[in-house]
Amino acid sequence: MTGSDAPTARAAWLHAALAVLLVAVITTLVPEGPWRPAAEIPLFLLGATATSYAVRRQRTRLVTAWRGLGLALLLFALSCVADVAALAGFHTAVTGELESGLDLAAYASLAVGALGVVGGGRRWNRAAWADTATLILATGLAVLAVRGDRHTASADMIEAGVATPLLTIVLLIVCVPLAAPRDGRSATTMALLAAGALAVVGYGGAVVFGVTLRESALLDPLPLLSVAALCLAGRHPSVALMGRARPTGREATSSRTMGVSAALLVSPVLLILWTAGHGGIGYVLGAGSALVTGMALWRLHTLHRERDRTRDALAASEARLQILLENAADVIAIVDVAGSVAYMSPAVQSLLGRAPSHYVGRDAISLADPRDQARLRAAVASAGRSGDPDAGVVDTDIRVQHSSGGTRWVEMRISGRVDAVGIEGWVVNFREVTDRKLFEDELRRQARTDPLTGLLNRTAFNERLAAATTEVDAAAPPAVLFVDVDDFKTVNDTLGHAAGDELLLAVARRLSAQVRGDDVVARLGGDEFALLLSGADGDRLRDVADRLLAAMRAPVQLGDGTVTVTASIGGALAEPGCSAERLLHRADTAMYTAKRTGKDSRALLDPTETVLA
Repeated sequence: MTGSDAPTARAAWLHAALAVLLVAVITTLVPEGPWRPAAEIPLFLLGATATSYAVRRQRTRLVTAWRGLGLALLLFALSCVADVAALAGFHTAVTGELESGLDLAAYASLAVGALGVVGGGRRWNRAAWADTATLILATGLAVLAVRGDRHTASADMIEAGVATPLLTIVLLIVCVPLAAPRDGRSATTMALLAAGALAVVGYGGAVVFGVTLRESALLDPLPLLSVAALCLAGRHPSVALMGRARPTGREATSSRTMGVSAALLVSPVLLILWTAGHGGIGYVLGAGSALVTGMALWRLHTLHRERDRTRDALAASEARLQILLENAADVIAIVDVAGSVAYMSPAVQSLLGRAPSHYVGRDAISLADPRDQARLRAAVASAGRSGDPDAGVVDTDIRVQHSSGGTRWVEMRISGRVDAVGIEGWVVNFREVTDRKLFEDELRRQARTDPLTGLLNRTAFNERLAAATTEVDAAAPPAVLFVDVDDFKTVNDTLGHAAGDELLLAVARRLSAQVRGDDVVARLGGDEFALLLSGADGDRLRDVADRLLAAMRAPVQLGDGTVTVTASIGGALAEPGCSAERLLHRADTAMYTAKRTGKDSRALLDPTETVLA
């Protein structure tokens, strides 16, 4: 829409002002008789035009509600036509009954419109519709209480008795919630509230004071002014927003609470209304019942507010916890009693490469590397049950599988089994320690290896030798070869330490090349090397020693030249009951024997200290 066709707030106010002007003319200038209902017909048609405008031009989403309201105004206009005919003496009995029927149809249409607001655009809500049905039932009871058995009441009094409770219910379940302070409040909703309030006060005042509307100059304009308010509501651009924003859970609950409160107040009101027609002490009972009901409702209201504060505090606590979990470096998991992952915190994605949902429902043990799964089961079993005297957290380092196919080392802390609300199982915290584990492995490697040659050092060699001599097999005992490079000091002094280091590296390579994969080669320090042969005998000991001597005689390229070196080798076979220190000492002694015989030679001892040829 463009130009003057576009809905504007100014046009809505002008439409409402025109309706107010008509009300002023009707209530002050039009005389009683057929002219009065005839003058009200344009006013109702003006209101119906506004409701039609809300549906066709403003595109409101509450189509049923506004169509029901428009139909009610049209029926009121037709009722005025019937009233004109009746007052003019035209088939008085027929037109009188027709007028009453049209009024009742108008109120039914108004109820349909109200229900359209309650359920407009929202899913079926059993609680909301149950509350609405309760209020409609209360309306019917109020009508009976007002009318009672007063069959002689005037038509205007009967209409006021029917309209008052009905409009009150509409005001409570539709108008007040729409205009309650929230994002949906607008000129349209406030105008609807004003329309409902004006109609309730007008018809209610007639019932309370026992007069017809036209007998009271104060009450007479009020129901008509409600039509002017409806004109503003239907023409204002804000009507297009109705039904778009659904109320929050708290707002919907507040609206239903208000409706239920109104239903609770029906009982004392019924007593008062019944007493108005029959007399008695109903006034006292009604006032007392209203007081008790009001106090109970006030208490319910305070409990409702306390619940809201508790819910807000809980929501804030949950939000803080979620932020902490999303920004924590450590991963927090909950494993249920069946061993499946029940919860995994968001930090797992940066650690293992997959979203938390990927792990929920999976067997927790299967996430560990197969080499560590048995150890993880043992850690869980040792954690025990939370609350037991022997229970406690268990710390362990395991490898877990990464989405890329590799593994990551994690430091894991497992709680005792927890049996609490929302958590039944184990709480597990873990963080990545891959770098630390690699560093520790490197430190252990450096502590057991020679930094120059990469061979085992003396400490590591002694550990391997001690393990080999724990149980000696006489048929295939372990053996040790002690190798000392001849004249190594001369190379260091003449060619320098760098050349000496190159020579030691060459010696390490040659020694390693002459043994089997399960044999051990170590540098004990300086130019001294040792070999541990597993499952040896005299022949193998001689064969390996001779091959080592031959390998050592080969020239070694050092810088721009070559040198030739030899070695003195001593060896010994272990005997049952031989200690590691004794076996190493015997090999060392044999080496010195070989060096005294002229170097570049070997001396080998069998378990009986006999020199092997």
